[in-house]
Formats: sequence, structure tokens, C-alpha cells
Amino acid sequence: MTRMKLLLVGGFLASGKTTAIYSAAKLLKASGRKAGILTNDQGKQQVDTGFIRGKGFPNEEVAGSCFCCNFNAMSGGIQRLHEDIQPDIIFAESVGSCADLAATIINPLLTLQPDRYNIVLSVFADIRLLVAFLKNEQPVFHENVSYIYQKQLDEADIIVANKIDLLSVPELDHAKAVISDAFPDKIILYQNSLSEKGIQHWLDACENFHNATLRPALNIDYDKYGAGEAELAWLDEEVGIVSEDKNAVKAALLLADTVYNKIKAGNYPIGHLKFLLDNGRSQTKISFSPFGDTNSMEQHTMEESAKAVLLVNARVQTAPQVLQDIITEAIVETENTTASKITEYTTTAFQPGYPRPTYRIIA
Repeated sequence: MTRMKLLLVGGFLASGKTTAIYSAAKLLKASGRKAGILTNDQGKQQVDTGFIRGKGFPNEEVAGSCFCCNFNAMSGGIQRLHEDIQPDIIFAESVGSCADLAATIINPLLTLQPDRYNIVLSVFADIRLLVAFLKNEQPVFHENVSYIYQKQLDEADIIVANKIDLLSVPELDHAKAVISDAFPDKIILYQNSLSEKGIQHWLDACENFHNATLRPALNIDYDKYGAGEAELAWLDEEVGIVSEDKNAVKAALLLADTVYNKIKAGNYPIGHLKFLLDNGRSQTKISFSPFGDTNSMEQHTMEESAKAVLLVNARVQTAPQVLQDIITEAIVETENTTASKITEYTTTAFQPGYPRPTYRIIA
């Protein structure tokens, strides 16, 4: 019996997981192979899900909880993808604040369905944040959040130091020395997920990784883990934009920039800040990292429109009400600046609950 190839993709918020999965799915499709994609978030309105589905890739979603706390929904999503399209590879992207994946996802899958899966856990990290973390430079996040970050790296089968295109050659050489010294026994890839060569290297590494045994479980303090997740406010909001001057796309981009600038002005550390912009004819995803750079391969070619819809996913170290107030203020300012009308359709703002995995199997 051929084992199902499951690429479990972990790593902290804004590390480039979705970009890598999308790039890999495109590359596989071009070579005649099929990929299924399972997305996951604590919220129920996912930018990443909308983006993946908008690109036409088979997708299942686990919303409103992490994989580990809703294992049956996760395994059910994997099964549906397998039955519907018989994919060559399934990508399962976990919540960016989730850890302990070996004991709560990999080991239960291998135990409940032995001989079914070949699982690889790739943990992505923005190489700039990773180097700053390893050098104990000025901390970006609260110590409990940093605890989650460390635990994610500890259990990786493969560490993907991502976004190397944002470093100079000397900076990259220095980063490689720091990272390899910190993880001498790990498989480490240095990757630009917008590069076909980099993505192919990752796929090859995953294809060549074989470990059908149960993984060692982390020694993890769940109280500290839960406290780390609770440091982050999660906000999901969908807004509609109407512009009599047919500048709704421009207004949406200004709103996204205004939200980002207000968060930075308040010195609130950003986990991730993502927007999905839809002008009725096409979509584009816009992401802001903790370092202030943006990632959108398509926003500059999007046609203007009289109407647009903007979905916001914000994961920020602050209180939910503070984040909600920032969004509201940004909407008012954007309306006044662009003479557009912005309507808030749906809004949820919360802090994740205490992690209570369905299973935790220790090898």
C-alpha cells in the first residue's frame, strides 16, 4: 500500500507558509501532479482559504480552532481531499501560534491509521526574525509568545529559513552561520518561496524524508503555551467599499496601509496582518510582516472598480478591543480621505482559548 504524502506545514505567523504552499501547488500542477490543501485558523474568516480557493486549488478548511484541538475535523478534511481528487501530495498548514504538532497531530495520525501516512513536518521561519531570536536581540514578542516560537523550531523535521531574498549576501552568510550553529542536527533549508528553484528544493527535501515512526513529544508547559497564545488578539473583519469615482481598489489599499501604520504607531507587535482584496473580477492577497515589508504579487495590476470587498485577518500582540478600535478609526479616516463609503459586514475579535488537544500521544 502506497502511503499518503502529507506535508504538515508549521511555523510562526507571517513566516511565509501560505506563499510557499501556493507556489508548490502551482509547480506541482505544471508538472502534472495534484495537490490538495488543508487550511486552518482560530478564526472563521480566513484570508488564506479565500486566496487558495480563488486560485482554483482543491481546499478543505478547519476554522474556529487549531488542528490539534479539532483533530477529527482535520483528519476528515484530509480524507475528503484524498477521496475527491486523489492528490499526489496534501499540504496541511497549521495555525501560526500552534506548537506540539508531533504529539497532537503526527503521532495520532500514525497511531490511528498505521501504514497510511508519510508525514513531514516543515517549520517555516522568517529568517530575519529567526536570527534576531537566536541572537537574543531586542525581543519582538512577549516571552510567552517566544516560548511557542522556540517549541515550534524544536520539533521540526525540516526548518525552512524563509524570505532569504530580503537579505544581502553578507547578511545571509551571517544568518546561515547563526542558524546552523543553533540547530546542528536539523535539516535546514534557506528559501525564497517566490522562487521555483527554492520551492523545488523544498519539495525534493520532503519527498526524500522518510520517517514512519512516532515522533518524540516536546517537553512543553501548556500553561505557558496557552498564556503565549492569549497574548495575541485575533481580528477578522469583512468590509465593503463603494466609490462613486470608481476608486474602490485605491481606497482598499489605503485602508490596509492605514491599519498597518496605526498598529505600528501603537508599538503593538504584529504576528501577521493579511488582507484579501476582491474587486468583483479578481482577487489579491496583501500581507504585512513584523518588519514592515509587504507581499503582494498582484495588487499593482488590479483594475479599479466602483465596489470592492476587503477581508482583514490581524494577529497582533494587544487586546482585542484595541485592535477593533484601530480598524474602526482607520475606516473613518479612509472614508474621509477618499470620499468612499465603507460598510462593516462582519467582525470578530478575540483571544484564543486554552489549548486542549483531542489527542496527545507520546512516543
